[in-house]
Amino acid sequence: MTATNSEEILVLYGSQTGNSEGAAQEICSLLPTKVLLPCTTITARVMHLDDFLELEKAAWTRLVIIVCSSYGVGQAPIGARKFRDFCDAILEPQFSKSGTEGKLLEGVNFALLGLGDSHYTTYFHNPTTIHKALTAVGATHIGELGKADASGTGDMEQSKVIDRWITNIWGDLAKVVAAEAPQQEVLDRARDETWGMCLELFPEWKPTKNYAAMAALYVPLLGVIVAILAHLFLSGSWAQ
Repeated sequence: MTATNSEEILVLYGSQTGNSEGAAQEICSLLPTKVLLPCTTITARVMHLDDFLELEKAAWTRLVIIVCSSYGVGQAPIGARKFRDFCDAILEPQFSKSGTEGKLLEGVNFALLGLGDSHYTTYFHNPTTIHKALTAVGATHIGELGKADASGTGDMEQSKVIDRWITNIWGDLAKVVAAEAPQQEVLDRARDETWGMCLELFPEWKPTKNYAAMAALYVPLLGVIVAILAHLFLSGSWAQ
């Protein structure tokens, strides 16, 4: 009997109006049936880029798909603002002097579909920043860099560009899955170093002892014990 491997692909997104979220949900639902390889079962999960960092503690898989727009004057949309801070930190000059550049995300492959509106001069600034940052620290970009413009017309209408990008990306994803996987310690290092950066950037993510919760749990219990001891003492049972 031939053994079957399971591989998870993460679909990460940031979305202001819902278009990026819709595309990410569609990609996630199609992945198990579009990336077909012998003896390999594909699973997929979709989540905000920020949730990936905070809740998943940056547990990189070897293949991630990012769908993200620009908002306002090149800013990150809802669900991607912390991830943008992470990318901005990577592109700071002091980071390049740390010795981590080119190594942090070694072993990680990513596909990127960017959305925006060319009515604004900075419409693709956020996806460009994500792309630049991830490649700067060793991640490998695969497939076409998708540019879906809300002001596009004809064949370049945003929904048509998104559909074409999704149709064309399956082969590139399959090539990554078919290739030899990196050693797990490579992805573990990417996770640990990314999470370490996040704790420096976002101190509120550091675990803290919740003394208030502990007190709420133990104070009532202590009261019960005192009441039992008082009852034994007053009833004379204590001396028996």
